[in-house]
Amino acid sequence: MDLNKIGLHIHEIRNQFTYIEGNVEILNQSLKKNNSVGTFMSLQSIFSALMQVSRILWAPRKKGKARSEAIRKFLGIPEEHPLNNKDIQNLFDFCDEANEEWVKKTAGKHILYDFIGDLGESQHKDVEIENIFRSFDTKGKIYVYRGVGFHMDAVMASLQGTSEAVNKAHYHLFPDQWTDIDEKGDKKPIPKKKVKKKK
Repeated sequence: MDLNKIGLHIHEIRNQFTYIEGNVEILNQSLKKNNSVGTFMSLQSIFSALMQVSRILWAPRKKGKARSEAIRKFLGIPEEHPLNNKDIQNLFDFCDEANEEWVKKTAGKHILYDFIGDLGESQHKDVEIENIFRSFDTKGKIYVYRGVGFHMDAVMASLQGTSEAVNKAHYHLFPDQWTDIDEKGDKKPIPKKKVKKKK
C-alpha cells in the first residue's frame, strides 16, 4: 500500500481518537450531572469510534486483511492487541436482529435496562450480565451493552499506545496540521493530543 493511502487511514484513525476524547469529556460531565441520556449517548459514541479504529487496524473481512496489516506495520502495532476484539468490532452490527435475539434469550428472566449507578449496592446486584441490556456501573466503571461488558479503565488504557503511535505517524505525514497561527501571524506547534482516561 502506498504512503498516500496509509496516510488517509491514519488521518481517519486520529479523527476517531479525537471523537473518543471528546466523548470521554461528555461522559464525565454527564455522570456528574446524573444525566442518563448524556451518559449512554457518550458511551455509545465512544464504542462506535472504537469499532472503527478496530476495524481499520484489524479488518474482520478477508479483503481488508492486507490493508490492515500494512497500516499496523507502518504504525508498529502488533496483531495481538486488546483492540483486536470481536466484541468491539461487532457491537452495533445488525442491531435489530441482535436486539431480537437478546429478547428471546432473556424471556421470563429478571432483566436490567438502562441502569446507571453502583450495581453492587443496588437491588439489581444479582442480575446476570447476559440479562443486562444496557448499564453503567459507576463503581466498577463497567459498561454493559446487550450482555457484553467492558471495563472502561482497561479500554482506555488499551488506547494509549495506539493513540501515541497514530499521533507520531500523523505528525510525520501531515506536519502542517500540527501548527497553528498565533496573533502575530507566526506558526506555532499544536500540542499532541492523548486519549484521556475517564475519571
